[in-house]
Amino acid sequence: MKHIFHCELCPKLTTIITYPEDVQYEMFKKQFQLSGHAFLLHEHHAIIVDGAIVLKEWFTSDHLSVIQAHEIGHYMAGHGSVTNETREAHNIEQEADWLGYFLLKNKKMFSAAKLHEEEYVLRYGIPPYFCDKTMKHIRNLV
Repeated sequence: MKHIFHCELCPKLTTIITYPEDVQYEMFKKQFQLSGHAFLLHEHHAIIVDGAIVLKEWFTSDHLSVIQAHEIGHYMAGHGSVTNETREAHNIEQEADWLGYFLLKNKKMFSAAKLHEEEYVLRYGIPPYFCDKTMKHIRNLV
């Protein structure tokens, strides 16, 4: 079973949720272990989401929106694209989180943005809007 749909936050991207019983799940499993709940196939304009997390009782549509927003952040910043291989790896996750947060805010998805903000604070110690100056190089992307 697989769920494939155009991403509401970025219609250029397709979201594919692959579940443990999918034939392709084993192929993606190692990447989920490296990347977390999802990863971006930049050149294919696709977000691959781990269906095992989607099946968790606590998982909500806000969680899916946060995951998608983070991956869209990678897409917007060109992370992982052939044309942008020189980016410093240590900042790309925070950049994707920062862009994702503001994408959710701009799309007026406030409950998902609040969840993303909480996760941002847990990861980086401060809310995303306190990082505007350090993210000035990507501010024009949101």
